[in-house]
Amino acid sequence: MEAAAHEGMTQRVAASASRDDGGGSAAAVSGPNKKPGGGRASTSRRGLRSLAAAVSLSAALTALSFFAASHSSSPSPKAATASTVAVVRAGSVASEAVLALAAWMAWAEGGVHARPAATLLPYAAQLGAALAWAPLVLGRHAAPRAGLACCAAMAAAAVACARGFGAVNPVAGDLAKPAVAWAVILAVVNYKML
Repeated sequence: MEAAAHEGMTQRVAASASRDDGGGSAAAVSGPNKKPGGGRASTSRRGLRSLAAAVSLSAALTALSFFAASHSSSPSPKAATASTVAVVRAGSVASEAVLALAAWMAWAEGGVHARPAATLLPYAAQLGAALAWAPLVLGRHAAPRAGLACCAAMAAAAVACARGFGAVNPVAGDLAKPAVAWAVILAVVNYKML
C-alpha cells in the first residue's frame, strides 16, 4: 500500500514537472532527499547572486570614486563641508544601487539583450558620469563647472534609463526615476560650490 502511494506521488511530481517545463522530459523524483522543482531553486540562487553582484559592484564603484577623491583633495575656499560630502556620498551610493537594481530587472526580463541601445548604453553613460563626478568636484584640482556637466549627463542618461527600462519592465522604469531627481539635487549642491 505504501509503495503504491509512493509510486503515485512520483508520477504526480513527474507530471507536474513536465507541465512546468512546457512538455519537456521530466525525471521521476524518488527518494527521501530529492525535492521537486530543484532546478527552480538553483535558478533563484543564481538570480539572487547576479542581483547582489550588480548592486554591490555599482555601489562599491561609486563609494570608491568618493574615497579616491577624498584622499586627493586639498581644501579650497569653496570646498564642501564634511557633512555635505557625507550626505552626497550616501545619496550617490544609494542612487546608484537603486539604478543598478532597475538595470538588473531590465536584464532579467531580457531587455538588455533585446534593446541594448535603449538600456545598456544609457546605464553605462549614467554610471560613468556618476563615477567621474566626485573626482572632478571633490578632487585635488576641483572643477565644479565640469561637475555641472557631469550632473547634466547623469540626468539625461537617467531619463533615458527610465524610458528604456520602462519599455521592458514598468517597475524598473519607475525605479530609475529617483536617479533623475538625485542628479538634479547633485547639480544644486555642485552649483553652490561654484
